[in-house]
Amino acid sequence: MPRARQHPPSPESHALVPLGAPGSHEFSARGAAVDRAPTRPSGTRPAVRRQLFRWRHTLRWRLALTYVVVLAVLLAVLGLALNIFIGRIILQTDFDAFWNDVRSGIATNQRNFDAQVRACATPPNSYQQAFQDAIAKPLTASHAGIQAVYLLDHAANVLTPTSDAVPLQSSGPYLLTNQVLLLREAVRTAPRGTGTGYIADVHYMTTDAQGQRIGVELAATHYYAASRCASPSAHAAVGIVEVITTFPRYQAVMMRVRFLLVIAFLAVLGIGLLIGVPLTAAALRPLSRMTATARSIAWGDLSQRMRLPHGGDEIGQLADTFDEMIERIDRAFAAQLASEDRMRQFIADASHELRTPLTAIRGGIDVLLHGAKSDPATVDQVLLTTQRESERMSRLLGDLLTLARLDVSPPMELRPIDIITLAGEAVDQARLMAGERQVILETDHQGRLIVNAESDRLKQVLIILLDNALKYGRQGADGWVRVYVARAERGAVVRVSDNGQGISEEDLPRIFDRFYRADRAARQRRLTAPRAGASPSGATDAANDLVGVPASPRRTPPPTGSGLGLAIAWKIIQAHGGTLRVESQFGVGTTFTIALPLGDTSWPSRAS
Repeated sequence: MPRARQHPPSPESHALVPLGAPGSHEFSARGAAVDRAPTRPSGTRPAVRRQLFRWRHTLRWRLALTYVVVLAVLLAVLGLALNIFIGRIILQTDFDAFWNDVRSGIATNQRNFDAQVRACATPPNSYQQAFQDAIAKPLTASHAGIQAVYLLDHAANVLTPTSDAVPLQSSGPYLLTNQVLLLREAVRTAPRGTGTGYIADVHYMTTDAQGQRIGVELAATHYYAASRCASPSAHAAVGIVEVITTFPRYQAVMMRVRFLLVIAFLAVLGIGLLIGVPLTAAALRPLSRMTATARSIAWGDLSQRMRLPHGGDEIGQLADTFDEMIERIDRAFAAQLASEDRMRQFIADASHELRTPLTAIRGGIDVLLHGAKSDPATVDQVLLTTQRESERMSRLLGDLLTLARLDVSPPMELRPIDIITLAGEAVDQARLMAGERQVILETDHQGRLIVNAESDRLKQVLIILLDNALKYGRQGADGWVRVYVARAERGAVVRVSDNGQGISEEDLPRIFDRFYRADRAARQRRLTAPRAGASPSGATDAANDLVGVPASPRRTPPPTGSGLGLAIAWKIIQAHGGTLRVESQFGVGTTFTIALPLGDTSWPSRAS
């Protein structure tokens, strides 16, 4: 359907106000609002700017940003954990390899060291130079990660410095007191041998002044400090070989690992963006559709629905709830329109019914004012007509007052009553108006039938139904009205039947509407329906019925009424928690059925 607006309405136009009030929408039968589009606000530059940057405030952008941030944090945490885990494994592996290489190197080169020291050379070879040539240089050459090799005495002072940074007789670099004490204890408890070589060792990791990781191996060993030519009785001394490494292989491997982790982080983040953002947009597409539907509904098209296929997720449940809400709003507007139509029809019918007696009274007064007051017969006729129309208007106003009181649902003064006795009283009153016709009361012959009801109101319903049956039933001696009272499965049932002309199928759905009379509706249909070949007299009679001209002597004038009796009866039964139904077969008769809940059954029963 065409929209009345080309841009979203202002928030004030969304407010629901009573129909017909100033500023309200007038809804059609499909619930579409036709209203005037609001004027565009002056100054469109801020609006354009808001449109350009509105994507930053959308739920899709916020969810995508949240997704990216969470994914990046998780990947960063995972990369950090992998870096630590892999680094520890590689470092430990490198340190173990360093330790094994040092021990095997010392053990292998010890003989060469002893041979160089003990040789009778001229001049004799010092143990410092022999340590450098036989142990330090081969260890440095065999393991690229070894930074320095020192020979320390038993007090951990340097005997063989590698560079000027660590002078002779200074404390060895990167020594830890507790590790030195552990080594001394290991040497003390180690078995004594007769030769030179390895005794015990400790190894540990520490850091330098720049925080770089350092690996240290302290190996206690026996060695000769002088040649046998110079000192044949010299015993082997106990020294400490300190080997230091900066783990260059570990540093190189970790650089490659960190590079690969960064590449993997960026790759996974990019793939996550390429996959996650479209998935987020697809997941939020129903919300965009719901927004568009809500905007159409806000513009007045209440026929719009989501109807999303889903598997029971939250968005699907929201869409179902949204559709249910709009369905209820649509039904509420339709009910409001129907109520307004009924109210307009009610006002029109009430005005018509009140205008008829007022017109008759005013006509009689006009007759008297135009000189007929000198004629006693005319005066009497006018007064009788005025009295009759006044009584009719009083009855009509009384019925309207009764309906108004029933509409506000005042509490009924319910008490246990015997509905069979009440029906008998109503039948007795109806027999006074029946003439030659029969009014019969039948029961189920099971004793008293107690219901909770207000006796005056319930009797009023029975009188209305009996009066209706007598008024529209057969008027001759063959006419009858039957009242049947019995127990049902969950309450009491009262049926009022007659053998009259019945009610047509067109009139049955509206039989309980206010001011609706089947006879008047039938005459209206006869006038408006196309009748090929209808006799002129028939047309005249129908027209006379409509405008109030006396009917032809060939027909019996139809009974008159306000059309409020059955509406009052339906409201009273509804206030009692019961139901009132009608069944009719045209040309056979009509049956009204009252169903009421049972009341206190503790009363003593007696035969009917």
